[in-house]
Amino acid sequence: MAFQADQFDIIVDTDNKRLKVHRYDPQRITELVAELERLSGETEATKHIIYAKKADVAAFLEQGFLQEGRIDGFFNGENAYMLSRFVTEERATSVNEELAEANLAASLAKTPAAPRPLPDKYELLPATEADAAELAALYGLVFATYPTPMNDPAYVLKTMRNSTYYYVVRTAGRIVCAASAEVDPAFGSAELTDCATHPDFLGQGLLQPIFVALEEKMAEMGIYYLYTLTRAQSAGMNITAAKQGYTYRGRLVNNCTIFSGYEDMNIWVKSLKDVWE
Repeated sequence: MAFQADQFDIIVDTDNKRLKVHRYDPQRITELVAELERLSGETEATKHIIYAKKADVAAFLEQGFLQEGRIDGFFNGENAYMLSRFVTEERATSVNEELAEANLAASLAKTPAAPRPLPDKYELLPATEADAAELAALYGLVFATYPTPMNDPAYVLKTMRNSTYYYVVRTAGRIVCAASAEVDPAFGSAELTDCATHPDFLGQGLLQPIFVALEEKMAEMGIYYLYTLTRAQSAGMNITAAKQGYTYRGRLVNNCTIFSGYEDMNIWVKSLKDVWE
């Protein structure tokens, strides 16, 4: 569960034991950091994440943050520098860095490629509110744990009504693959997320066409800066991002609970500016 801490616009993410800040006053960085420390005591948060402007990076580094990566164009075309501070050594320590590096190397070896056509009897469609329950069932099946309650139809419906756009692949009348673009209208960027393929339909190239459809939708809306966070210890989505022309921009250690517990998340970015304008 996430909620907003009023004074400093801090997102308190209790499910993932982290505090996130997208907006801040650069004249009050010291006060902000003190408030993050205070909230950690109240909420048991063990990771603080700042989406920082370039001019403020040095000030946060002086306060004990480190740069884990960046998201190109996040702030209406201006980069967001992903700065983190860990409250505990355990939270700061990657569970399997060697596997993450091996997966990254395999992904970076891939070159962008057009997605293969969907197999016969598969159909790519934008999701509607009527699909919320079926989407929730798919997410509940694929992920034992997830950073947000995507296994709850009411939550999925809420995201649909708050600037998140889903595309799905159907066969025989059922949803077997899905992903979304979560748009932040204030920042003019979008996260491609909530990627899930039914276990019985893996390896058929169903996700890449969804990425293409979401990118086309974003371009139509004038949202040109995209990013996606992928599980570093799992090869599949990293390879998909690389094949889809995304660029690696860093790794967020023990960023959120997904699949089996806290996991490292790789940052991949893509600008549609040159492609669609």
